[in-house]
Amino acid sequence: MPTPLEKAYGCLAALALGDALGMPTEFLTPERIAAEYGPSVGLLAPLSWHPHFSLPTGSVTDDTEQAMALAGVYLRHGTMTAERAADALLAWADSKGDLIDLYSGPATRRALQALRGGADPRDSGKAGTTNGAAMRVAAIGIVHAGDEQAALHDTVEASLPTHGTTLAISAAAAVSFAVAEAMTKGATVDSILLAAQRGAVEGRGFGSWVWTPLLEHRVALAVQLVRDAPDETSALQGLYRTIGVDMAVTESIPTAFALVALYGGQPMPAVLSASRLGGDCDTIGAIAGAVCGALTGIQALDRELLDRVTRVNGLDLEDTARGLLAASRAMEHRQ
Repeated sequence: MPTPLEKAYGCLAALALGDALGMPTEFLTPERIAAEYGPSVGLLAPLSWHPHFSLPTGSVTDDTEQAMALAGVYLRHGTMTAERAADALLAWADSKGDLIDLYSGPATRRALQALRGGADPRDSGKAGTTNGAAMRVAAIGIVHAGDEQAALHDTVEASLPTHGTTLAISAAAAVSFAVAEAMTKGATVDSILLAAQRGAVEGRGFGSWVWTPLLEHRVALAVQLVRDAPDETSALQGLYRTIGVDMAVTESIPTAFALVALYGGQPMPAVLSASRLGGDCDTIGAIAGAVCGALTGIQALDRELLDRVTRVNGLDLEDTARGLLAASRAMEHRQ
């Protein structure tokens, strides 16, 4: 049975792996990935014409970097607020300089511009409907393991600056609830998937209202699709063709949870398969990785791949995991 530290470390590490593995294949179709890379899997170099062509092999993108930015809020302040989340995201954006357009999605870019113009962090994300909030909330699930209401509060706060809509917060809560459940001692794949669906329902009660299919039903549909598929190839093709791999919440989030189900919560096959799906595959891999890594712990990860990713990106994920668990204990003492 993995310890809380092994689970927290596994969550952050698998998130970074899923992101880095999907970095060179993001935006491509599965057919183009197969044509360009053949059967190769692992940390691949982006192609010369790819938007990420300048990034070294093994580089992470905004998925990991924004997740670390939110983790830093807990490490510095101990609690999450919309104002602190906005400050952390602005600092991250400033660190990217002129490359920020390469490192951020459209909703985040618009919201960051509004924040720089003096917008209230509780209003600046009212147009954000993509998966940008969902990809960065893993630390919330770690800090609030087994405590869905606390996770919900912090998820709303962390989402508002850039993705303050019912749809985006529903997606973010699905992920934070799933990680919070995966961090518990008795978690199973089924209990995690149920937690994700509860998060989708609870999160939809916050933010600016937008039209959307109900995310919990989309997650259930995606999970049923892969469980009914006759084999792995059919399952993955079904996800691509029927559920989708776009940054749209109702595509990428259900597909990520379907990978959790398809591979029984094992992080390595989940993130490796995500990298071959194309579309927003780095985010899909990051989310599936975070959930699976929190379930299995760090022992289930390929340490050679992980060491390369942490070295290329200068990450100290184990130390961050320790800090998040310390923040969690401090919250318990204050209650």
